[in-house]
Amino acid sequence: MKKVIVASENPVKLEVAKQAFAKVFPDENFEFVAVKSESGVPDQPMGSEETRQGAHNRLKFIKQKHPDADFWISQEGGLSEEEDRLFNRAWIVVEDKDNFIAEASTASFYIPKKITEYVKEGLELTHASDKFFQTQNIKHGGGAIGKVTDGIINRMEYYLEAAIIALSEVKHKDWYQ
Repeated sequence: MKKVIVASENPVKLEVAKQAFAKVFPDENFEFVAVKSESGVPDQPMGSEETRQGAHNRLKFIKQKHPDADFWISQEGGLSEEEDRLFNRAWIVVEDKDNFIAEASTASFYIPKKITEYVKEGLELTHASDKFFQTQNIKHGGGAIGKVTDGIINRMEYYLEAAIIALSEVKHKDWYQ
């Protein structure tokens, strides 16, 4: 059984890892270990580069804590601004025991105007979304994407596609080296 270290104790991010590995490597068995990790960026990353850096920092953190794994996976969501509007995008980074690193990002979606105002006042997206949608701990459930799409796409599904893309690159790393 191969060991996967997930750079989060968030149940959504853990489920993303489990489903992505099951889909990309259907004939293998994995043990998943969720580890609280440090992003090294603000709690609300701003800009694609800061968000991407947070994912890489989380990966580095968990690899140092658990160097004996077969895979490490991190997921970091963040916001970017375009023409006074905020949009959300996440980065997924995966590394295997051969030190091959792959990454992919989710699609982006615009944040509703009032949530944008809350974020610009200093709230993290999760808290701004909870305030706007009158929810509690939205990031451990369907996420803002779930609310924006009326539940058609939830946070797990939103991250899953990017995780599958990154893992597929790891699976076929000989194509990329």
